[in-house]
Amino acid sequence: MLGSAPPMIVGSIARRYAKALFGLAAEKGRIEEWSRGLEALRAAVTASAELKDVLANPVYEKEQRRAIAGQLAQALKLDEEPANLLYLLGDRNRLGYLTAIVDHFRELADQKLGRVRAKVTSAVALEEPAAQGLAMKLADATRGEVIVERQVDPSLLGGVVAQVGRFVYDGSVRAQLEELRRTLKE
Repeated sequence: MLGSAPPMIVGSIARRYAKALFGLAAEKGRIEEWSRGLEALRAAVTASAELKDVLANPVYEKEQRRAIAGQLAQALKLDEEPANLLYLLGDRNRLGYLTAIVDHFRELADQKLGRVRAKVTSAVALEEPAAQGLAMKLADATRGEVIVERQVDPSLLGGVVAQVGRFVYDGSVRAQLEELRRTLKE
């Protein structure tokens, strides 16, 4: 499936699908809804090896794959166009492109809606109030809406590292200890 296609080609094909779907979403005023639907679709397909196999394996007949895709689209309450994307990817044996398509669609949606994503890594899971406070501070710094995507990395010891685009704000205890060590060496 995807293993044989070079990453550059995968990205190019995924961008084309995402741009076409995004154009329709913008035209219909459904960017946010379709973005949420695509994220749910990706999560469902990624979470189930059996589902991924049925949708991507050419051993199953096209009608079988379409029936499962239809049930999935109905369960996720996808609009017609995102559901059609699922059918198209299944028909063309390109379900492996789904993650890249959703990523590109999300980038286009964020750009259009004036949002930025912050990847926040902390030593322990951030509580919701702390995450919201951090999002507000990052929103002030970036002058835009910030969506915080949280990760946990116990090696940080404490504090947080926030990556917004190509900028990294490192407030981790590990970074502070490294800075102290450098200062003591001088």
